[in-house]
Amino acid sequence: MKYFISLLFCFSSITLFAQSEAANWYFGFGAGIKFNQANSTITSLDDGSLITYEGCTSISDDTGNLLFYTDGTTIWNKNHEVLAGGLLGDSSSTQSAIIVPKPDNPNIYYVFTVGSQFNNTGLHYSVVDITLNNGLGAVTDYNIRLLNASSEKITAVLKDCISKSMWVVSFASADGNTDRYNTFHAFEVSINGVNSNSEKSTFPIDITDPRGYLKLSPDGTKMACANFTSNNTNNITADRLFLYDFNTATGIVSNPISLSINSQNNFPYGLEFSPNSKLLYVHSSNAFQSNSFDLDDDPTNHRSSLVQFDLTQTNIQTSQVIIDDRQLYRGGLQLGPDGRIYRALTATYQVGLPYLGVINNPNDVGTASNYQHNAINLSPNESSQGLPPFIQSLFNTQIDIIKNGKSDISLALCDGDSYQLTSENILGATYTWTRDKMLLPNNTFDLSVTSSGHYEVLINPNNGDCEIEGQAYVLFNPNPTVENKTLIQCDEDGLKDGITAFNLYEAYNDPSNGAALAYNFFTDIAGTMEIDGHSYKNSSNPQTVYTKATNIDTGCFSFSELTLAVSLTDVNDSVLSPVCDDDGVEDGLHVFNLDEANAEILDGIPVIDLDISYYETYEDALLEVKKLGVNYTNTQPYFQTIYARVENSNACYGISKVDLIVNKLPNIQLTGKDYYCLNKSPEYITLDAGVIDDNPNNYTYLWSNGDTNYQTQVNAVGDYTVTVTSKMDGCSKTKTINVESSNIATFNDIKVEDVTENNTVTVLVTGEGVYNYALYDSQNNVYKPYQDSNMFDEIYPGIYTVYVKDIENNCGVVDSQVSIIGYPKFFTPNNDGVNDSWQIIGVSDMFQPNTNITIYDRFGKLIKQLDPLSEGWDGRFNGQRLPSDDYWFSVKLQDGRVFKNHFTLKY
Repeated sequence: MKYFISLLFCFSSITLFAQSEAANWYFGFGAGIKFNQANSTITSLDDGSLITYEGCTSISDDTGNLLFYTDGTTIWNKNHEVLAGGLLGDSSSTQSAIIVPKPDNPNIYYVFTVGSQFNNTGLHYSVVDITLNNGLGAVTDYNIRLLNASSEKITAVLKDCISKSMWVVSFASADGNTDRYNTFHAFEVSINGVNSNSEKSTFPIDITDPRGYLKLSPDGTKMACANFTSNNTNNITADRLFLYDFNTATGIVSNPISLSINSQNNFPYGLEFSPNSKLLYVHSSNAFQSNSFDLDDDPTNHRSSLVQFDLTQTNIQTSQVIIDDRQLYRGGLQLGPDGRIYRALTATYQVGLPYLGVINNPNDVGTASNYQHNAINLSPNESSQGLPPFIQSLFNTQIDIIKNGKSDISLALCDGDSYQLTSENILGATYTWTRDKMLLPNNTFDLSVTSSGHYEVLINPNNGDCEIEGQAYVLFNPNPTVENKTLIQCDEDGLKDGITAFNLYEAYNDPSNGAALAYNFFTDIAGTMEIDGHSYKNSSNPQTVYTKATNIDTGCFSFSELTLAVSLTDVNDSVLSPVCDDDGVEDGLHVFNLDEANAEILDGIPVIDLDISYYETYEDALLEVKKLGVNYTNTQPYFQTIYARVENSNACYGISKVDLIVNKLPNIQLTGKDYYCLNKSPEYITLDAGVIDDNPNNYTYLWSNGDTNYQTQVNAVGDYTVTVTSKMDGCSKTKTINVESSNIATFNDIKVEDVTENNTVTVLVTGEGVYNYALYDSQNNVYKPYQDSNMFDEIYPGIYTVYVKDIENNCGVVDSQVSIIGYPKFFTPNNDGVNDSWQIIGVSDMFQPNTNITIYDRFGKLIKQLDPLSEGWDGRFNGQRLPSDDYWFSVKLQDGRVFKNHFTLKY
């Protein structure tokens, strides 16, 4: 069963006014909400015509039906059509308007308006007769002046429940003519209308900033005033936030207490009292303002705090608790008919936000007040800075007739329940109870309710005190209807003993009359011995357990019987046709069509209406959880057993095994490469299928050239394919071998850089192969071993052989001789067999044989005309040994090159 708390209010009669007058709010940029008191819900509205940066207000009738709303300049009727325009409020005023009904006249409403900082029109009121214009209302009196100049603040509260009069309070100068504010003006609204002479309360302050909220407490004993910057500057000054006493009998404001916000966001704007009038909440900001629109419109420049003061403490200032602090622009606070306080959220002055914040438990001290940011979604509309103010007495809490510890006036019960609504037991009091406005015969302080309706009690203490009202919206919800059921399970645990595990929830797959139900299971009809419905092992066959079905929305429940029976029938195991692992990824996983096992599972089973479902584990099949789809990919590579559950009308007929087999493909590489030496054509090379870690005889082969052997012979370049098929399971895989051409090299050129300090040889060849290069001397000794590079350096003069070999497929080696021209730096003709003569090196019969060599002494005298193919010069001139010295030579090579230098002769 599900209960909710009520809120009760003090008024002169049951028809004077109630919280329902605050049931519809229109505010911000097209935003609106409706409080549904019968079920304690809030509905976001998207039908309003109001667009306002700050001020707004609205009024509904005593059953919560919208009458009209305004931004202080225009009034819209309940159909959201313009009722009247030209009022002297301002949508940029903090509290541009408030609506006050005329006492004892449900058809007349006073719309009080105040101007703004830059449009100070003063305080006025206009009169709306709601009976006119076919019940849509019309203004009968426009803009009756009360004050020539006023701040942007206005609030109202009940004076007393005997006269039914109300106080409307504004903040202005003492004479109401200037924009320097120090006086509260309280105007009485009685059955005779609005008294234009105010009760004044003047204080030694000088406030020039009209912005910020003014609020009376719901019980009318306290008043708070937020002066946003006190003096129209953002400098730190006093006189920004005051708490006062208010006398509802006289309208006099007294005993000011100056408060300050212990935060950098210390500019107060929004105000609200808790329903019990013991706590004050302040929405303050950092008041960021610059000379740049872009900076002012940047949300990151704005911060706000939500602060609570405990008015029951001796030092109210030190009781301060910061409930919330975040990036946010300033905004208003407003009590709702559900007893919660709502916070206007906006990013900047121009940019709203699609949410309201909520203080869920505003009577609780500190963070127990439970502030919830972004609690009410207004999309597609947005909140701005203001929320609609109401007569604060609407929210005055007195007594609770539901008394179940919850926080609204709705009480949800179930068929068959009875409940006692209890008011205050006051000696000598008279109690009047109604249901849906119809008088009930009960005249005591409590009432037993057994049917749905809107219950109200009016208590007349008969002692001169005000009457006390209470209300409760009572709803009796039907209990769910759930039939007795039987659940049949298979006995597949290997023991045919009639004992197995059940998933009891499988008996309740269909909703009851569309309701969302929660199920609990018990072994006793009293519902005291609960069991696990997801996996319960019966104790006998059959066994009756008991089901409690609870409506999730209402909490109403009923019990029914669930009989558990165990079937001893069987079905066949099955092996699905094995598949090859040929889905592109060789991981042992493959998609299976599980329906292909149906025929084998049911083979030989009597022809009855059977349903088959598949599960990964026996436990899943037994409890009917995690059912598999028809197309299932195994999770255990190559071999896996799953389970089929066969049912007849939700009764288990049998559970069987289904084996899933994925065969491996032949273990070969998908691609290969080989080379064919064109210079060896028409010789053949051998290709093989390349079976890895297995006997080639276990497979068959089909080559693209028609060969069916493990190996094949080819003598042409190209792509060759071989399909390898397992003789055991028929799975196959195809390998492609790319045979590329290779060849011995062909010399294009050998470039020599000689007669230098670093002689080099660069070999240029062409061919289809990949080549390495080596250099051998004239004695066929390795001078430079094989290398990837085709260039050799640091070569001593002489005759060499260049070798080029194909390393790609060993197609062969080619060679060519090369000469490196050079000369010795000295010689020693002493007949020791070493350096006994001097000659140009690298000249031979093949290389530069017609070279011309001449030798000179240091004076330029020709000493020798040297034959390049001779043994060389022995250091003699005309048969005589020449002295040790440097000698010069000139060489003209056969290829036309000329070079000159010197060498040393020494002994």
